[in-house]
Amino acid sequence: MRFSALIIPLTVFLLSACASTDTVKEAQGQGVKRSYPYGYDRVYNAVLAAAKAKELEVTENDRAGGRLTLSHGVTALSWGERIAVFISRPSATSTEVEIVSKPVLAPLNFPPDWPKILFDQIDAELRAS
Repeated sequence: MRFSALIIPLTVFLLSACASTDTVKEAQGQGVKRSYPYGYDRVYNAVLAAAKAKELEVTENDRAGGRLTLSHGVTALSWGERIAVFISRPSATSTEVEIVSKPVLAPLNFPPDWPKILFDQIDAELRAS
């Protein structure tokens, strides 16, 4: 009886802490932002190339809406992450990128710093193009 009294609350807690594609998309405005002095298409392509270089799965690609959702699977230190990238055009010559990363199973997760990793790779992709 005592075991089930612990399992049920623990299960509810773990499931409520899970990040889904929808929850990471709803977190727009809560991520890390960086502006680039390049046009929208160039930056969008650099974000796609960065995701590919870091072996992230693209689960949604909405160029017109300025949103990518990415996922990373299970590793030795993580149950996986859901990542949303929001891309906007404040002007014709600049583009803003916001990255939000949420672990799939928050209490038992030690995810990498995906915003830093992706921004570093986006910078590299933009320098190379």
